Amino acid sequence: MNVKLRVLSAGALFFLGHTAFAQKTKKDSVTKEQQIEEVVVVAYGTQKKQSITGSITTINAKQLEDAQASNAVQSLTGKVGGVQISANSGQPGDPPQVRFRGIGSLSSSNNPLYVVDGVPFNGNINAISNQDIETISFLKDASANALYGSRGANGVILITTKKAKKGRFSVTFDTKFGVNSRAVKEYDIITDPGEYYEVFYNRLVTDGVYKGMSMGNAVTNAINTMIPDYLVYNNYNVADNQIIDPATGKINKNAKLLYHDDWNKNLFKDRVRQEYNINIANSSDKNDTYLSFGYLNDEGYVINSGFDRYTARLNNELRLTSDIKVGVNLNYARTEQNAPIQGASSSQYSNLFSWARNIAPIYPIWARNTNGGFILDSNGQRVYDFGTLTGPMGLARPYGGTLNPYGTTLLDIKRNSEDNLSGRAYASVNFLKDFNFTYNLGYDLLSGYYTNYSNNIGGDAAGYGGTITNATTNDYTVTNQQLLNWNKTFGKHSISAMVGHETSDFTSKMIAGVKNNIAIPDLPILSNGTKYSALNGFNDLYKVEGYLSRVNYNYDNKYFVNASFRRDGSSVFAPENRWGNFFGLGAAWVATNENFLKGNKVVTNLKLKASYGEQGNDNILYAGNVNLNNRTYFGYGRNYYAYESQYEVVPDSQGNATIVQVYEGNRDIKWEVSRNLNAGFELSLFNRINIDAQYFERGVKDMIYNKPLPSSTGTRFISTNVGDMKNRGVEVSIDASIINNQDFTWNLFANATHYKNEITFLPASFVSGIFKFDKGSSAYTYYLRQFAGVDKKNGDALWYMDDASGNKVTTNDYTKAKLYLSDKTLNPKAYGGFGTNVSYKGVSLAVNFAFQFGGYMYDNVYQGMLPSGPDNIGQNYHKDVYNTWTPTNTDAPLPALDLSRPNQMAASDLFLIKSDYISLQDASISYDFDKSILPQGLSGLRFGLYGTNLAMWSKRKGMDPRLASIGASANNGLSLNNYGVVRTISLGLTVKF
Repeated sequence: MNVKLRVLSAGALFFLGHTAFAQKTKKDSVTKEQQIEEVVVVAYGTQKKQSITGSITTINAKQLEDAQASNAVQSLTGKVGGVQISANSGQPGDPPQVRFRGIGSLSSSNNPLYVVDGVPFNGNINAISNQDIETISFLKDASANALYGSRGANGVILITTKKAKKGRFSVTFDTKFGVNSRAVKEYDIITDPGEYYEVFYNRLVTDGVYKGMSMGNAVTNAINTMIPDYLVYNNYNVADNQIIDPATGKINKNAKLLYHDDWNKNLFKDRVRQEYNINIANSSDKNDTYLSFGYLNDEGYVINSGFDRYTARLNNELRLTSDIKVGVNLNYARTEQNAPIQGASSSQYSNLFSWARNIAPIYPIWARNTNGGFILDSNGQRVYDFGTLTGPMGLARPYGGTLNPYGTTLLDIKRNSEDNLSGRAYASVNFLKDFNFTYNLGYDLLSGYYTNYSNNIGGDAAGYGGTITNATTNDYTVTNQQLLNWNKTFGKHSISAMVGHETSDFTSKMIAGVKNNIAIPDLPILSNGTKYSALNGFNDLYKVEGYLSRVNYNYDNKYFVNASFRRDGSSVFAPENRWGNFFGLGAAWVATNENFLKGNKVVTNLKLKASYGEQGNDNILYAGNVNLNNRTYFGYGRNYYAYESQYEVVPDSQGNATIVQVYEGNRDIKWEVSRNLNAGFELSLFNRINIDAQYFERGVKDMIYNKPLPSSTGTRFISTNVGDMKNRGVEVSIDASIINNQDFTWNLFANATHYKNEITFLPASFVSGIFKFDKGSSAYTYYLRQFAGVDKKNGDALWYMDDASGNKVTTNDYTKAKLYLSDKTLNPKAYGGFGTNVSYKGVSLAVNFAFQFGGYMYDNVYQGMLPSGPDNIGQNYHKDVYNTWTPTNTDAPLPALDLSRPNQMAASDLFLIKSDYISLQDASISYDFDKSILPQGLSGLRFGLYGTNLAMWSKRKGMDPRLASIGASANNGLSLNNYGVVRTISLGLTVKF
């Protein structure tokens, strides 16, 4: 490999190198599909499900047709045993978080591999219409997904799109029209202006007493200083020092409220969701054709947010002879996403959820005159209040002065436009009776254009005259696969073998430019800015090459054995560590095919199975604290050059360049290896009750971690192999057909997964944020100060520390409090789902729940709504403020909140809370008309009412554990001011011709 200096942009350069491998390990197509056989239908035929020795769950089109998410996988929360699917964001178009049997890495990606129609998919899954999907299969163990090599270590999700049914012509039209709303109620915050004034007044009184004032003097001081010295705004028609009655500490009975703008009600409103799909399918002796078109308009409940998608798909297979067939699957999608809080951190003022929760309810959206009436501009439109002395109200708001996220969200533009083109082509030839050669070609193109326009009227960018950012990216993936298959049956023996080779090349080209001082309002193009700010760009190259093989053996449909081997090379690693060998072994025994159980009416199916395999992971992420200027707009995702030191060019005001190292390369870094053991059984009783129970061990060797470096090195971290980790657990799925006759069917299902995570080897423990990683403990075990209660004398917060003798004692000095390794971890002990389906004479009812128990999260949002110290004036409070210490409430369980003690609510285990939840994920009721009464030409007619994210019960009102990340590059375990989950209720119509 030749190492060379690669200039990524005017602002950055890296030492990079690459070889002529192929990118993403593609190994799927015929390869995998022949292994999982009946579960996944592909263009190359199917085999018997009994030969499956691994762990696989398949969702079919019937189960997907009620889905209302823009990403089909997101609609499956709680429905797939062993797989935890969480909606990390309610922003329409955003992907969910998917974790197979716990986490498998600390600084490598934990995301699964998506495979579409036999080829790894490198676009956005939201580009695929739910109505075009025939099946989604989840491959959970090494026997099931070992053939996917380095890309399948975190599980594989196989998506097979629809084809024409043999010998049929059909047309299907499907539409849903409904309403999107906020699914989870807000935290219990103060919403009444008068109540807020009372709470803040009490805070001032508490502060005065803490400073040594008498109670009387503290009351007088609070009355006289609350408005002019602190809050500034007076919403009432009385003088500033008359808002509070000093005798009661309550609002003056004679005070009249002049104005009150509810930020929540204005920022979050019910919006429309509408979807239309039509598909045409035709099959003949020589040719199968499936053609579809779709449109989705998914408006978010956050103002100015939403997702639009236009899709077109063509799947065609041509059988040239009985032994030769060719096919092509093409999908095009145009997506437009408006994402007003994109790029805003949880604590930023521009984050609408943070703003709505944390701004005191006394501050208005629109400017008011002295009588409380709206101030209008020359066009008769309401004027926004940006909280500045130079503004129309002439008041300097202490919280978020110069900002008004409601106004800027409507004035700004944050739009992501993407064109997704995905193509799959194959040719299959049978020869010499028992042989087949298949060639697969995959191509994915994601072409994106991203606009960020910040207005020049108000907000952060107003001081720059407004800001315009335009960015573009083009991601190309070309995958080639050549597979030679041999199948032979003789007597009771059946054997198949496959050898193959694949390459995958990924190229990403990105550029982003920023200019200030907008000339023409609402024109979001770079040439409309008159002052240059930044221009950066970079290219990424990633290549993987793989050699693969598999052997399946079956004796008399009773005994099954399979083995696979794969050798992968990845350009992520240095040449000496580039190649890795990975394998999978599996065996199954179908006991009900033995004479002693054959024909048994009680035990109608019994299969015992076991498997073991190893896979590599090269998907290394940058650390969350990385600072690469050239990637600022696109974020710091995958590190394709982990073994090479990386540099940036930093120009001075004269244009002279300084080369600065920003990442320390590590030539010794090597594959992170996932070792998976799976053993279990499948049992069917009376052909009515199906049980799938499995024990699994998911081990990780040579775990990759972004290890922090001393500041003296000039770089923040280095990627290195640090240790081993293991998940051990049990997964059980039960499906019962309680009633099954011509008119009435009733089905129940449930699944649960329990696991325990343990770091089994680590040379030395390390701390990352609020977690400590140590041998013998679980990954993501909390490492925090321990809250010890409240000093009843003065309201001081107390924490634990160790004295000189090692005894645990309390202290009110936060800096002296000790950090303790908790017994609480982010990893849940159990998760899963349950539900029922009932059908009677065409009427169908389905209800599905999801749950999680046993883990903990850190409620960072709740902590932020109990502020103490001088820097949070004008910030709102959670109603637990009434449980804080005051001079008249000395038995309160929470410390005093005042202006003098900033550490009262500092980070500690006080803010750990159980992440348990139960959610009503979806429910539907529909009616299928009897075909005998339909007009000629109609083969089906269905009406339905569909609901998604209907209810959620958690430990604290407003807190949604489904939004907490686990195994992400940053913010693990924290509650954040994220776009909350969307509730959707729709009416649907399906017409079939």
